[in-house]
Amino acid sequence: MKRKYELVFIADPRLSDEDAVSLTDEYRAMLTSDGETEVTREESWGKRKLAYPINKFNEGRYHVYYLDAPPQNTIGEVEQRMRQNDKVLRYLSVRTDEDLKRAASKGKPQEEPARQTSAS
Repeated sequence: MKRKYELVFIADPRLSDEDAVSLTDEYRAMLTSDGETEVTREESWGKRKLAYPINKFNEGRYHVYYLDAPPQNTIGEVEQRMRQNDKVLRYLSVRTDEDLKRAASKGKPQEEPARQTSAS
């Protein structure tokens, strides 16, 4: 059974559009190299202002991957590469299928026990 993940990274804002595209293509190729991990959706948010400065930058290029991956996936390897790449300011990967299950179970109305009424 595949698990759902979101992988977000913020790249150096000084990258040209071509460099940013090649960087995202490189990471997509790494993610799908095992043949089982699938990129279901990909979003490029462009340059955005950061909440706080990172390496003296006030903005960065945001990119998001939505993934379906097997339990033994390549996300850890991609995170290692992002950690070593100077062009990547920050990254975050989150497993979202557990959150969706938790939210679904909280949204279901639970049966309340029958209330006893006292006769007065």
